[in-house]
Amino acid sequence: MDEPSVTVHIEGSRETVTGAQWPPKDVTYASLYLRPLRKRSFEPELMGSEHAAPDGFYEVPLTVTDKVEILNRSTEPFTEPTEMIGQGAAHIFAEIDQPDTNFILRMWDESPSGRRQLITTAYLKASHRELDEERTTEGDPHHPHTRAVPVEPGKIEEYVLRVYPFAATFLPEHKLVVELSNDEPPADEHNALLPSDAFHLPVGRPVTHKIYRDAAHPSRPVLPFTNGPAPSRR
Repeated sequence: MDEPSVTVHIEGSRETVTGAQWPPKDVTYASLYLRPLRKRSFEPELMGSEHAAPDGFYEVPLTVTDKVEILNRSTEPFTEPTEMIGQGAAHIFAEIDQPDTNFILRMWDESPSGRRQLITTAYLKASHRELDEERTTEGDPHHPHTRAVPVEPGKIEEYVLRVYPFAATFLPEHKLVVELSNDEPPADEHNALLPSDAFHLPVGRPVTHKIYRDAAHPSRPVLPFTNGPAPSRR
């Protein structure tokens, strides 16, 4: 059949692009660092952990509460259409007080009105943080998932989540919002549409998460830009 190997619908712009491989366009990976005041920036944090204190959240089992604690950060509004196509990575430097937890990341496109569209997700069980070093490249982590390695409570570890492939254009005045949790909300803009068996298995124990974002621990997603990052660089 005489047709492209890859055909992709792009959220936001509603365009369709084709190509001979995935991603169908050349991409440049860029990091969006966690910063203070619930923001993300293309500029890394310069202060150490003694001044740039970690963020965090404490999650109890869903047998105790139906509230899921979520750490969220957003970019400044984009100033021009900004396209991303491909898979990505999320580097999370975290300290937990249990031998295991889940890291669940969701990326949203938020319009000026506050309406949100889910763009992509990433999931990693902390005990499966081991990377396949031969296959892993920038923005494209691979985990062998051949064994579980318990986490040493109180130790800062780097967890690299694989961000599922996506294609989206963020329009002017829109923001990219990234959420991090260890459980999935039973009902929100997206999950309310899902059946009960569509969720990941909860941890089942209370866990305290400290998320570091200082000069030595640059927590960040690494994302595939096709036309260069364009939010305000504040």
